[in-house]
Amino acid sequence: MSRPDAGHRTENGQHTILTLGVEEEFLLLDSESLQPTGEGGAVSRIRRRQEEGEVQFELTPSQIETSSSVCHDLEELRRKLAYLRTDLAAAAVQRGRRLAAIAAPPTGQAGPPPVTDTPRYRRMYESYGALVEDQGVCACHVHVGTLDLESALLVSNHLRPWLPALLLVTTNSPFFRNADTGYASWRTALWSRLPTACPPPYFTSVEHYRALVDILQDSGMVLDLGMLYWYVRPSEHMPTLEVRIADAAATADEAVLLAGLVRALTVIALRDIARGRAAEPIDEQMLQASCWRAARDGLEGSSLDVLTGQVIPSWELLDGLVRHVRPGLEELGDLHLITRLLRILRARGSGASRQRAVFRRHRDIDEVVEHVLTETMRDTTAKRAKPST
Repeated sequence: MSRPDAGHRTENGQHTILTLGVEEEFLLLDSESLQPTGEGGAVSRIRRRQEEGEVQFELTPSQIETSSSVCHDLEELRRKLAYLRTDLAAAAVQRGRRLAAIAAPPTGQAGPPPVTDTPRYRRMYESYGALVEDQGVCACHVHVGTLDLESALLVSNHLRPWLPALLLVTTNSPFFRNADTGYASWRTALWSRLPTACPPPYFTSVEHYRALVDILQDSGMVLDLGMLYWYVRPSEHMPTLEVRIADAAATADEAVLLAGLVRALTVIALRDIARGRAAEPIDEQMLQASCWRAARDGLEGSSLDVLTGQVIPSWELLDGLVRHVRPGLEELGDLHLITRLLRILRARGSGASRQRAVFRRHRDIDEVVEHVLTETMRDTTAKRAKPST
């Protein structure tokens, strides 16, 4: 559990607690055919309890999203994510649907999915046309706060080199339209088609950020602040920094692992900022290449280390991240839990590798989907004291 004083020290010497929130996007599948299907809006209306978080519909009717309420430690976050998955899965069953924590639909046919009928989503389709097609993909977003805009932008600069390692934690979309894509995160390949769905710029000031946002909006590249799809960005409606690079986590515990690493990275970044240490200005093309390699190979392959320019085993890249954030994990009281969750991930393999292992048995994509449905609820026993092993 986090210590009450763990967080960001302000100029007057007081601490601002670094709170957490997680948004999880899911697919809704037909109970019989296991194909992506609509009903996102109807399912969201079934939920009644609000204290653990909220449910919203997404770009396509086959997607649905949960947003946890503000959490102060990882155990609180685990309880809320477990409850939200359980509650939403039960609501889906009432509509003849099943809830799948997977980042891209493994089944389905060619052709654009329908867009959820809201003014904003209709405007997106009108503005971006075919780029919106195949975007029924699901991510896991981590919010860390409280941070003012200047602090959030400085932390964003410090997080840029570690974005590929964060993607490795949740790679969970190897299949698309009944076939293996050759990628561990095909969601990343699909999502990167959209404008600004890429690593963020290196910001020199708040004025730089605001001027750039104005230009992007004036050009029509983004319609609103919600379409700043950078892999890490200041939230447009909360005093938080939002990390958006990850696939939808296969299990609730893997979402918690991601969140714990993101918050520890923020602690280390704030410490470096307070000491006057500037972030490494990683070349944008190199960072993009590293994100692409992480998406293709996942944890079981190789990744590009942007700090050295060397291609190394992906687990070495993730281990380097863990070494970097260890003091932050210790300060937050999260080291024991994160170490356990990493050990479990290393033993099980990534979500993508687990799906492929199931497929190799009989080359049956429906077996993969059933596996995903089981994984979705794997860590959701509400009163579980420890991660599953």
